[in-house]
Parts: sequence; structure tokens; C-alpha cells
Amino acid sequence: MEFHSPRILIVDDETVLRNLIKQYLEKFGYFCVTAPDVRRALIAINSDRFDLVITDIRMPEFDGTFLLKEIAQSHPDVAVIMMTAVDDTKQAVECLKLGAYDYILKPFEMEALRLSVERALERRNLLRERQLYRSQLEKKVHERTIELVRAFDEIERTYQQTLEALVSALDMRESSTAGHSKRAVEYTRILAREMGIRGNQLVQITRGALLHDVGKIGISDTILLKPAPLSEEEWKIMRQHPIMGYQMLRDIEFLRPSLDVVLYHHERYDGSGYPFGLKGEEIPIGARIFAVVDAFDAMTSKRLYREPMDFQEAVEVLKKQAGAQFDPKIVEVFLNIPLTRLKRIYQISLISYTTKEEPDYPHLIHQQKEGEEGRPNEEDLKERTGT
Repeated sequence: MEFHSPRILIVDDETVLRNLIKQYLEKFGYFCVTAPDVRRALIAINSDRFDLVITDIRMPEFDGTFLLKEIAQSHPDVAVIMMTAVDDTKQAVECLKLGAYDYILKPFEMEALRLSVERALERRNLLRERQLYRSQLEKKVHERTIELVRAFDEIERTYQQTLEALVSALDMRESSTAGHSKRAVEYTRILAREMGIRGNQLVQITRGALLHDVGKIGISDTILLKPAPLSEEEWKIMRQHPIMGYQMLRDIEFLRPSLDVVLYHHERYDGSGYPFGLKGEEIPIGARIFAVVDAFDAMTSKRLYREPMDFQEAVEVLKKQAGAQFDPKIVEVFLNIPLTRLKRIYQISLISYTTKEEPDYPHLIHQQKEGEEGRPNEEDLKERTGT
């Protein structure tokens, strides 16, 4: 740190006293400037740097107390010593409350003034050092906080990328649902935001939407990809996938708040869903939101055994099922989302699949159109697609 002689501003309307103080203090290495009144003192202190101000109290126009208040407000790190010829205890106390370091009665010994100056500057230096230390400490804490936030964000991104890779692998395995998980996430995000959900709750719900079918990893291909109705025994196994997903993820602490969607997304508002038959608001809000978007995407997406339903037609199904399969309030909010917005999400989700061959199952499509045996029944479609 560069050393400089302490700079002192001496303010007094008595010219002789001003100059005596200046000459005396300069003998001890102080750099002194004088001002005959408060107005010129303020000009000096606002245009230059001072460590200490020595000011008389009683002066024409503005008094020393006015100057003290201005210094305390605009230059709080400048020490102030007050001088007066009037022994007024009340005034002395007021000056000290306003921030003056000392209060000296005239006439005074110059040595006494010098000692007061020395102590005032020492105290002022200690305060500056403490302020500097606090500022540096706050800066370090701020920098460290930023580092921790960035590290946490990087961990979050890594987790998210890992989860997305896992879900993409599941989507590729069940190729007829191409892009379903990512569309479900975007639909869920939009619907949740429309319902006023923000912050961490929104993050947890959308993360649950991404992972909702992760339990299907535990379902064999013979059941998951079966191009025909499932047997009762096979349905018992299929209906276990929410519990399987929950059990797979429950020990991962940062995912726990998202598991409501994973575990309860097949519950129905009227209590006829699975795995626990929860009813109404017993079903967590995230799962109720997701149930609507999951069904909508299932209906509007192509499957092995059927062509996609028109968006408006799917909307009509949601209306009919409000209060039965779905929370009617959530359906109402969903219906206010422009279909053009949902269609854009659907189109974007398919971009990554446009270069891949679509699975060709002409015999199943033919059976569906002709109504031949082997076509999955209505209940089978609902359970397999989430509708």
C-alpha cells in the first residue's frame, strides 16, 4: 500500500488560529489545508481527499455542526474534531452522537490538539482497515458463492443430461413412443406454469415428467412391445412400472421431490387408477398435471396399433374425462393453451427422429381398420398409452 502524509482540513473563521494550527501540525508531517467558512470547506472536501477535518462550531452563515452532518453523510470515513469557545455539554454530546471524534474547548494547548489528531487518525485508520477487510471478505464470499453456484449448476446439468440419456434409451427401446418423454416434459412445463407453479416446484414436476416411465426398464420386451392385447397376468406386471420406477429412484436424494409424478401418474381423479387407487386431491398436484398431458400426448401420437388422433379430437376426450380420469380444474387450464403452441412442441420433438425409419406394422394397422381379431381393445389402449 502506498504511504501518504495524512491530509487535514482546518476550518475556522479566525485567520490567526487557522494558520497557527496549520503551521504547528505541519511540523509533524501532516499536510494541511485551511478554509475560512463551511461553504469553502465543502468545496474543498468534495474536490479533494482528506483524512481529518478540524472545525470550529460557531461560524457565520453555516456552523460546524452543519459541516459535521454533511461529512457524516457524504464522507463517513473522514474523522472530525470539533472546536468551540463555548462550554456547552449538551452541544458536545450532540456532536459526538453525530460522529465527531473529539470536542475541544478553546483556548487549548497545541500539544493537546496534536494528541487528539493522532488518536482520531489512528481510530479512522482502524475503521478503514476493518471496512477494507470486511469488503475483501464479502468479495471472497461472493466469489466463492458464485463458484459453488456454478459447480452446483454444472452438477445439475450433468444429472439432467444423464437422466435425458436414460429416458432417450427407453424411448428408443419403445420406438413407437418416439419423443414422448421430451414432449411430456414440455407440455408439463407449460401447463404447470399456466397454473402458477414456479421455481423449484416447477423443476421437480418437470423432472418427474421426464422420468415418469423409467420403471418400464423392468418390464420385459415381450410385454412392453407386444403387438396384441395383454393377458391379465401381463397387465398385473405392466401396472407395477410406477412402483418399479419409484423403487429405482427413491435412494437418489435430489430426485425424491420428483417421485410423486413417477409413482402416481396412473392414478385417476375418480379413484379408479393404480397403483393405490388414490382419489381427487389425494393425488399430488404434479401427478394430476402430468396425467392430463400424458394422455393428450398418447392420443395425438402414432402407435403400433393406430394412427394419431387429431389435436381437437383429443381435446374433446379430455373434456369428457374431466372429473373422472382427470382433475377438472387442470383440464380447464390446459384447454386454454393454444393448440398451435402444443403442435409446435410436437413437431420439434420429432425432428431428431426424422432420419430414422419408422417401424412398419401394416398388418396391425389393417386389423385396426378392419376390426379383425387381435386388435387391442379400448381398455388395452388406455393402459398401454396412459389415456
